[in-house]
Amino acid sequence: MRAPKFTLTMLSAAFVCVLSVCMFSSMAAAQGEFEDEVIKADRDGFPIHITYFPAIAKAVTGGLTNAPVVVLLHGEKESRLVWNKGSSPRGTSPFPVELQKRGYAVISVDLRKHGESLRDGKEEPVRPADYGAMVLGDMKGVKKFIQEEHQKQRLNMRKMAIIGSGTGATVAASFAEYDWSQKPYDDAPLPAQRTPRGQDVQVLIFISPAAGAGKLRTTRSIGFLKNPSMGIALQVIVGKEDKENISASKLIYKNFTTIKANAEHAEYVAPNVKDSGLALLRRPVPVAYLPMLVFLDKNLKTREIPWQDRRSRLER
Repeated sequence: MRAPKFTLTMLSAAFVCVLSVCMFSSMAAAQGEFEDEVIKADRDGFPIHITYFPAIAKAVTGGLTNAPVVVLLHGEKESRLVWNKGSSPRGTSPFPVELQKRGYAVISVDLRKHGESLRDGKEEPVRPADYGAMVLGDMKGVKKFIQEEHQKQRLNMRKMAIIGSGTGATVAASFAEYDWSQKPYDDAPLPAQRTPRGQDVQVLIFISPAAGAGKLRTTRSIGFLKNPSMGIALQVIVGKEDKENISASKLIYKNFTTIKANAEHAEYVAPNVKDSGLALLRRPVPVAYLPMLVFLDKNLKTREIPWQDRRSRLER
């Protein structure tokens, strides 16, 4: 299989932002405003711990109802702490804090049986069925939390991205597939006027993505999500010398860009390193940290998607 062509188009655009990058170190001491929360997974009520970095009004052009929201998912045997404290090069802010400064709302998640998300505080082995529960339980609980914040006009849930590392990428892809499968409320005569119940995930970023987790398969979900009418943007980041994840990364990207129209909003970033997962974010800024920020700004932050009441018209 021919490897995807890696161009420096994105990094060239990122170079324009170098001056702003120089500001990171002077702001790095600021930890950002955040709240640790415990939410309930859908269906089984499993306790899911999250850290919520609310959007800062003065950082959002157009007010909080225009604030995008980014969900951060860890990999196998990791926790949200790798995002909260270990997701940046030395001298820069952790990735969720930097996003918050740029006008995003951010949620880092401990998926079930990881980090603090334990039933009765007891560690349990992660079983194949748990990955499906992460999608239809944990992530649906996260989405409910996001919708509550949306209804309070603190963010715009229609401008949503999910970033997943390792098996977190599989969970992200599977949840995006579920989200885009949701039909709107039957609350208006014309389909275009009906209130949506899903179809909110606009951007996916996969870092050293796993081919699958349990019965979930990343490429299978991408096969559904590559429909160009959805307009989803995909970025895949993998170390060129990462032998464990390079094949899956190439396959995911190739599957998505089989549709030529998708190539306009898809990027494959393969720095010449062996690192995998969030270790890539701890490398120098141009390796992964800055490309991800630029991709989000280009494909999510600038999208013109008006805020709308997400309650059915029949319930308002």
